[in-house]
Parts: sequence; structure tokens; C-alpha cells
Amino acid sequence: METIEKYRDCKKEDVIRKVPEDLWCDWLAQAPDEDRADAAFMKKLVLRRGECLRFAPDTLRADSNTVLKVVKNCPSAIVYASEELQNNRKFIKQVVNLNPCVIKYLSERFRNDKGIALLAVRNDREIFSSLPEEMQSDADVAEAYLGGKLYKLKNAPEIIRDNRVFAIKILPMGGGLLEDFSERLRADKEVVTAAVGSAWNALGYAAEELRGDRDVVLTAVGHDGYALQFASDELKDDKEIVLTAIATYEGDVLEYASERLKDDKETVLSAVRRSENSIGFASERLRHDADVIRAVLDEHPGQFENLPEDVQEDLDFILFGLESVVRNLPDPENYSFFEDSTSEYYSDFAQAEEDFLDMFESIPPEELEDDPELNDRVSRLAVELNGAYYKEGNYPYEDVHDGFIRRIEALYEEHDIPVSRVLEKALETLRKESKKKKDDKYNDLSPEERSFYENLDRYEKIVGESAARFGAEGEREYLDPDGGFVKNCMTSFVKDLVYSTDGLYRDSGLWEDDGYEVDLDKAYEEIRARLSPEINVVRNHDSYYSENITVDVTEDISLILVRATPLKIIEIWVNKVDPGHEHGKRLSPDRLGEFCDTVRYIRDIYGKYEELALLRAAEIREKLGL
Repeated sequence: METIEKYRDCKKEDVIRKVPEDLWCDWLAQAPDEDRADAAFMKKLVLRRGECLRFAPDTLRADSNTVLKVVKNCPSAIVYASEELQNNRKFIKQVVNLNPCVIKYLSERFRNDKGIALLAVRNDREIFSSLPEEMQSDADVAEAYLGGKLYKLKNAPEIIRDNRVFAIKILPMGGGLLEDFSERLRADKEVVTAAVGSAWNALGYAAEELRGDRDVVLTAVGHDGYALQFASDELKDDKEIVLTAIATYEGDVLEYASERLKDDKETVLSAVRRSENSIGFASERLRHDADVIRAVLDEHPGQFENLPEDVQEDLDFILFGLESVVRNLPDPENYSFFEDSTSEYYSDFAQAEEDFLDMFESIPPEELEDDPELNDRVSRLAVELNGAYYKEGNYPYEDVHDGFIRRIEALYEEHDIPVSRVLEKALETLRKESKKKKDDKYNDLSPEERSFYENLDRYEKIVGESAARFGAEGEREYLDPDGGFVKNCMTSFVKDLVYSTDGLYRDSGLWEDDGYEVDLDKAYEEIRARLSPEINVVRNHDSYYSENITVDVTEDISLILVRATPLKIIEIWVNKVDPGHEHGKRLSPDRLGEFCDTVRYIRDIYGKYEELALLRAAEIREKLGL
């Protein structure tokens, strides 16, 4: 290792060039006073080797700009700054902001200055371990260490995880953090109370004795009843605590109550009215109690299938459940697929229908057959549900909703039961209403226009049902101008135009000698000759099973003539050959002229109908608030 002896006689002008940097301080220690007094020379040294500030003239050590530059790379050099700078709080804050490690070398006064400690930790959390214990114990400094990332508490220093003031400060913002605090604090009642008031799981991290503290547990379940699972067995048997838990949680808190309270009628009634699955946790006795069963069906008719089997076979409970389904329907005056449901239980009619049918099928067929009064009563409920679903003006895409009542009719037929007078009359009325509404809506339209608007209405219904079930936001992209709504409407419309052509027959000119093979090459040449050059026509020979002629009618729609096997007849497909979808319209080669006329016609009218589809999509976007 080199020593300064070798460079003792080195001239000032040669120091930077000849003397190793780690020996500069040694050189300065024995250098003449006049060399150390040269401010320009010393500034060059200290800016490259901060420790050299120790030998700099007073003017340089008092120059704030120079000192700032020095301590940026050499924080320990702050001890060589002028006394005035070392006692200047404003300057010290500048220095710490520039290099937080400087705090290690400050006077006791500034090392215990909270503002400076906060500044240092916010700039570099690792500096926390270098702070005096007094600063490490400060709640605000501890919070600055986490920097808003509370999940880092788990790996924080023990002094933070055992900081009581800090715990009480942050636990109301995230009670689950109690898990990461020290064992001492998890046994501190005030700390635990702060935690359980903000998180359901906080009670699970508390010391065992506090999970048996009535005040703590009452606070916990008062915030979120799900915390009941962490209470002591004794408090799970406390009726006030269990009822409080039931009142503040949407789920099945009854599961965590004591066996005694699961057999307490008041407690069970409170639970089943609050949560639809709670009946499964009641005692066997109360699961068969008439008041409890009615409470379940009154609030949650969909829970019928989870009641005991003998209850599901009780005709009185079945009828009560059917009436409850109808009582809980969305308000037909306000309900629409484009608006939130007005029912507290059913979000749409589809689930109500399924629940009704489940209960209806629980009625023994012979009871309906032998008891006309019962038959009429059930039928009236079915008709009322069906009538609530259909309300004039709510469904612009639908003539009359009768799908549900027809499912009821089908069940009668399945069991060979005569349809009740009530149901028969309702079906006849619906048929008349359906015909009238359809005629009123589409009567003045041409067959072509009718086909287009029926497609629009069908896809609007699909959008409405999807928005009701999964949220309107999911339909945003589908309803965009280049989205699926417009494309699907137009594809279906084109299918209707193409597939409405009458049955087509052979043309011997295109059939080969054996009578079963179609000459697709001849068909291709004829189509090319009949259509204008700007219509793209492609003959594809991909494989034995996919020989076809593709005609690009529009940018989005192609008509594809497929030679199907084994009969080798031609079929028209719209858009793509897909065995999982509807087969196309069979086309005999002697009708290729009509096919080409159809292609030209679609190109002529496509823009007009696409514009109408775009307008409908815009209207639906507005209804959905998109």
C-alpha cells in the first residue's frame, strides 16, 4: 500500500495528476499553509474528495453551494462545514434532502429534530435505523418509514411493530394490520379496539383473552358481523353479540353462533330474514318451524330448494313460496332491462321464473288434477308473473312475452293434466295480443324492412338481458359503431335475404356425368362473368372438404358457396363455413343468376340499413348511459 512519503515533495500543481486520490488528505495534512489557503486549488480537491474539506480555508467551508456539492457524494464531510452552516436549520434541511445519510453526522440537536428526521426517512427509508431511538419511536416517523405502503409493516423494524401510538394511529385505516404488530400490542385492549372497528378479520389476530372481552367483541361484530367467528365460545353464546353480528353482516353469521342460539327462534328468525342461506345453520327443530320457513320464503323464495325435503312436499309451503316469488318481482311499472331492478330480491324476471317453476314442479300432479280450485290458484299466480314481465312500452324489441306461461302449459301436458280455465284464457288472450302488437308494429313495413327491424329488436333484447345480468359497461365495446351489435344485425339481415330464396334445383350444365358431382370451376367462371370486377370472387381448393367460392359482398360479409360432401351439392353460407352453426341455403347451379342478383342487391341496400343499425346502437348506448 502506498504512503504519502513518496509524494511528500509533490508540488501543488501536480497533486491532482500524480498523487492517488485516497492520499490527498494525507498530502494536505503536511502541505504548506499557503497551498491550503489557495481557494481555487482546494475547491478542485474537495469537489472530488469531500474529506479534503477539513483542510479547506474558512471561506470555502462557509460557502453553502460548495458544501452542498461536497456532501451530495460525501455526507460525512458535513462535519467540516463552517460552524454557522452546521447550525443553520434551513441549510441542514437542504443537505438532508439532497443526501439523507447526512443525518448520521449531524449534531445531537438536529438528529433529534423531528422535521429533519421525517425528511430523511421520506427520502430514504433505510436511514430509519440510523436515527436516534427517540425518533424511531415517533409515530409520524414510523408512518413515514412505511411511506403509505402499509403492507411493508410485516418486515418493518421491531421498534415500529411495537409502537403503541403508531398502532392506534393507523389501525383504524386497516385493522388487518394488527397481525403484523408485536404480541404485546395484540394483547393491548385499546390497540385491538382500534383494529376491530375497521376490519372483520382483526379480531382473529388479537390475543386470546381479548377475543373473550365482551367490549372488544361487541365493537368487532358491530363493524362487521363476520368477526363473530373469532369470538370466544362464551361470547358466541351471548345473544346480544350474535344479534348484533347478524344485523351487520349480509352472510351466514348464524354458522358461528352457539348450538343454543341456533335453536333460539328469535335469533334464527333474525338470521333468515337477513341472509338467504342462514336456514342451513339453524337447528333441525327450527328448520321445520312454520314461522321460520315462512320467514325464509317471504324474504328469499329462491331458498325453497334448500329447505328440508318434507317441507318441500308440504302444499301450504309450496303455495306460500309461489306467492312470495310474485310478491318479490321487480315493479313492472318501472322495470326495464336498461335500468336497475326495483326488487330487493330479484334482479330480473328470469330467476323469478326458474324459482316459480321449481316450486310448481313440487306440487303432486294428482293434486292439480283433482283440485280445480288449487289448479286455478296456481294458474293465477303464473299468469300474474307472466303479466308483470310484459308491460306495454317496456320491451320495444318484443311483441308479447309468453315464454314463461307456455312452459307452465308444457308441464301440464307432460303430466297429462287438463289446463285450467284461468291458464287457457290467459294463453288465448296472449295469442291475440301478440298478433295484434306484431301487426301494429310491423304491418306497414315491406317484408325486407320487417326482417331488418325484427333482427334489430332481437339483438336489442340480447343487449338488454346481458346488461341486466352483467352490467351495462360490458356492452360498451359491443355497441360501438364497429362493434358486434351492428355487425350481428347486418349479418342476420343478410342471411334472411339470402335464405328466403325459394328451393333451387339442378342445372345439367354444371353437374358432372355421374349426376352427383358439381363442377365448381364452371360455377366460379359464371359468377365472375356476371359480377362487376370490383366484387372480389375467390375459388378455394383448400381440401376435399372445403372447396368453395367466396364472394365478398361487403367489407364485413361474404357469401360462400360450399360444395358439401358426400352429395356434392352447393350450399350458401354467410360469413364462414362453420359446422357448429346453421347450415346455409342450398343453391342449385341453374340459379346462379339469381345468386348474383342477390349479391348486387345487398351491395346496393347495405349502406342504408347499416346506418339504421348504427342509429339503434347509439340509442341503446344512450339508454345504458354509455
